[in-house]
Amino acid sequence: MLTSAAALTDGQVRAPSRLPRWSRGPVLTHLARSAGSRTRLLTAARTGADLPQDRDEAERESEITEGAGRPAAVLAQDLHSALHRSLAAAHSHPQDARDVPVRWLGAGLRPERGAVSSMLREVHHTDLAAGHEPAHWPAPFVQREPSTVAAALNDRGDAPALVLLADEDRVPRPIGDRAGPQASGPAAHLLGRLTGRIDGRTLTVGPPGPLVPVPARLK
Repeated sequence: MLTSAAALTDGQVRAPSRLPRWSRGPVLTHLARSAGSRTRLLTAARTGADLPQDRDEAERESEITEGAGRPAAVLAQDLHSALHRSLAAAHSHPQDARDVPVRWLGAGLRPERGAVSSMLREVHHTDLAAGHEPAHWPAPFVQREPSTVAAALNDRGDAPALVLLADEDRVPRPIGDRAGPQASGPAAHLLGRLTGRIDGRTLTVGPPGPLVPVPARLK
């Protein structure tokens, strides 16, 4: 992702991303601020300081808007610095502090242990529209996430009836009503469809028919 970001020109960071109404500049800024928010959570758990992930949604959106118009080189350097600070904080984090409750935006007090895994779900490298596709997502992420995404959809009231069947493990993962159609294919393609990154035409649906529309993207 850092390599992709560093290759973008000033003109390219103003061009559309894959996210509705966002150019690449807001995507890069969002990623940098997301990394910074995880650093705060890790620091809060380690030190006991009252450092919320973000103060509120309005401040978060304001930071993204204000930072998005910077030159491409500044955006790339900001992302590089923020990610490396977050990785360093995670690397040095004591194991006995992973269950310390910290203040997550929109979720209240929850254990810190989700900070790194939740950052891995920020699949916005693909949203940069710079050649990175769901098929390039790392194997450990792809192996873990079908169950996570199915659970997230089941927690929503607007999830369609659907059964996911990844080629890699052939484990049925029902969403909504178990009587729904079955969508099968590579796990990365299932995830790409369910998170709104690809159209799902590579998936097989049984009984044959169009893939049931999924609700608004999860990420």
